[in-house]
Amino acid sequence: MLLPRSGRPPALDDEGPIWQLDQRAVPTAWVAVWDALRAVPGVIAGPSSLDEPGARAVLVPSVSHPVPGTSFGPDGGAALEPAHLHSPNDTSVHVVLPPERGALVIAQGWAVPCPNAVHGTELILFAPRDAAELDVVVDLARESVRWALWRNGVTTYRRVAPAGFGAELGQRASA
Repeated sequence: MLLPRSGRPPALDDEGPIWQLDQRAVPTAWVAVWDALRAVPGVIAGPSSLDEPGARAVLVPSVSHPVPGTSFGPDGGAALEPAHLHSPNDTSVHVVLPPERGALVIAQGWAVPCPNAVHGTELILFAPRDAAELDVVVDLARESVRWALWRNGVTTYRRVAPAGFGAELGQRASA
């Protein structure tokens, strides 16, 4: 169950490259989010294809033509990029989630639709402000990467859909 995020949302700049203007994560939380992202089996660390200064991406080079809506990389020929963490000057995270799950994450105050979204699955996930929020952000970031891997048929670490995902559509089970 995803509980609502408390307080007001952070101030954002919809043009980037620094998206989140306040309520940034402390350095240890920023590193913890990055460690959680790159620890998902099946991904490697690399630069984001969006050319955002200081952004760190998780990539799946074996998927060069990702299913639309599962990657931040340009369509056609770019490696699957299901998430990237913005620089320490920002600390928000770009993630992809199924539309229904993304709508819940937005409604509960954890994210906003990415202003540059093409498929309606791209979100800006707010940086964690404390340890409790770190757990939520890490869980959502990992969920994003696992969903993108599953939707693209990446089976390097498991042959079944991640827990909570429907077999046919890759939809998140109700929260």
